[in-house]
Amino acid sequence: MRTPTKFALTALIVGATFAFGFRLGVHVGAPEYAMMESSVKAALIAGELRAIRGGSMDKLIAAKEIELDGEVVKALRYREEGQPWMFWPFSAAYDHKRYLDGVARYRRQHSAPTPSLDFGQLEPMRSEMATHAQEVQRRTDELTSTYGR
Repeated sequence: MRTPTKFALTALIVGATFAFGFRLGVHVGAPEYAMMESSVKAALIAGELRAIRGGSMDKLIAAKEIELDGEVVKALRYREEGQPWMFWPFSAAYDHKRYLDGVARYRRQHSAPTPSLDFGQLEPMRSEMATHAQEVQRRTDELTSTYGR
């Protein structure tokens, strides 16, 4: 094989590998990062909710509770499906068990509101919201049985 042909073949392989890696990074990296940091966010939200409960901010509490439900779902999904190696060496800084222990203790004191919400007015999204509510219940049960003992 001649040198220009070898060079062109090598350049093609390197270019294709780079394009595949870039596409994988864009489509997988951002969701993985969101799942990786969800245990930290869930722990922060649990702390905010404890502080807010001292006052009379019912709407804010409800919003934060729903936000916490979403973060719990993401955190437990990350535990099962996450790819922490993608964020090495930064992923080692996250102590997911410690964060989720605090969230589980909070959830034992204050049940998740999402599973009991009425989605009657959201006709186009009713089935999606009902499915989400079921997942929140399942993940909350998993959280409280696994963490915070």
